[in-house]
Amino acid sequence: MTQRSAQERLSRIGQLGALFLVLLFAGIVLHLWRTKSPPPPKIELPKEPPDLLLLITANRQGKLEVCGCPGKRAEDLAKVSTLIQDTASEMQRKGATVSIIEGGDFTGSADVVPYLLKAYKIVGYQCIVLSPRDEKRLSIIRNNADGVQLLLPANPENLQTFRVQGKTFSIVLVNLGQPPIKDESYWQRLLQHLQALKQPNTLLAAVAYIDKNTAMELAPRLRGTVNILLIDDALPLTSGEFSPGMTKASKEVAGVFLVALPQSRANVLSLMVWANHENRDSYRLEGQWIYATGRNDNPQVKQIVDEYYMKRQKELEQEMQQVMKIATQKTYLPPEFCGKCHQAQYEQWLSTLHAKAIETLVEQKRMDRSCLTCHSLEFRLRGVVTERKKRGVECVDCHVELQDPTTAQMHGQRPGDRPSSRIVNVETVCVRCHDKQNSPNFNLQTYLPKVAH
Repeated sequence: MTQRSAQERLSRIGQLGALFLVLLFAGIVLHLWRTKSPPPPKIELPKEPPDLLLLITANRQGKLEVCGCPGKRAEDLAKVSTLIQDTASEMQRKGATVSIIEGGDFTGSADVVPYLLKAYKIVGYQCIVLSPRDEKRLSIIRNNADGVQLLLPANPENLQTFRVQGKTFSIVLVNLGQPPIKDESYWQRLLQHLQALKQPNTLLAAVAYIDKNTAMELAPRLRGTVNILLIDDALPLTSGEFSPGMTKASKEVAGVFLVALPQSRANVLSLMVWANHENRDSYRLEGQWIYATGRNDNPQVKQIVDEYYMKRQKELEQEMQQVMKIATQKTYLPPEFCGKCHQAQYEQWLSTLHAKAIETLVEQKRMDRSCLTCHSLEFRLRGVVTERKKRGVECVDCHVELQDPTTAQMHGQRPGDRPSSRIVNVETVCVRCHDKQNSPNFNLQTYLPKVAH
């Protein structure tokens, strides 16, 4: 090989190497561009700022951060805190009166309550509405509320209120809890107390932990007394009432504005009221859900979340060892086992038909193999049914990762550190039993919110 040909060969190798480096760099840039978090959806603030704005969260159920796919990260408390503070600051800058309110079902296990309330204080919450489930933690909530007003479920003899005073209008908030809908004596007394709260330029808003069908029945009874009824359920809306980053959450029924509390930890209810300055007795109201997708963590709240999980780490590791043993042996995991730590989720499960799946078969005299295969997790694993109450479609039915030792070990990690996994792929898990033969009218979008937690 001549010196010239050797130089040409070295030159070609150098060119190929340079080309390889260019392509490698381009590939890295492309990968980073594709994996970069999308910018948060722009909050569609109204051109005309409202006179009053309530920012309301609900259904946190003690979760400071969540596991699963990256899209679920929007539910983390630190990200929702950023959304709330950014929105509140922008609307206050435009002249609106803003109040930040917890709408209920925010607690989980007792140990998480002090951390939640410390974060709420930083964010600027002014009022916490307690659901009947939250009320079970009343003592520890009171000990850690640190000046934030608590609004307990009411009865006619004890009707607490929280007032938000705007420049033109004010809103008085009351908590009806889970009212006895059919008790006429209760309603006669309660309506008298509610009527006494009516004042000029004051809207009366009531929170009730009822579903949308019950709310539709209740609205005519409240007409002329309650202006706004906030309920713990989604409202049926038309396709034109959705937009990127925001979903309409209010509907007028029989002269009462029904407003849906957030059904997801990633959502915040923006309840806006505009006064009619030409007619001081009239107003315009609109409720929308806004989303924490793409938000950065609030650093102060993130520090509180980190403190909690540092404290929880040893407990998480012990729980993992127990879950791993059960997953390895393929033995039955009763729902009470999970409920020891996931108390809010367990209590929510108890309120669903899943928890009564075996009782349903007993009532219908259909305790046969073909039905028990779907209605009983214990039967599917053991071939027997030892308990009939508070049993049926249980934790491991949906949280299938608990059946596999390789994924069950994630219980030893804090939620934010867990990798993406197959956790609860509802589109495949639910239809294993809710198929066309057994559930011909099953609709995932309708029924999933009833069991989600």
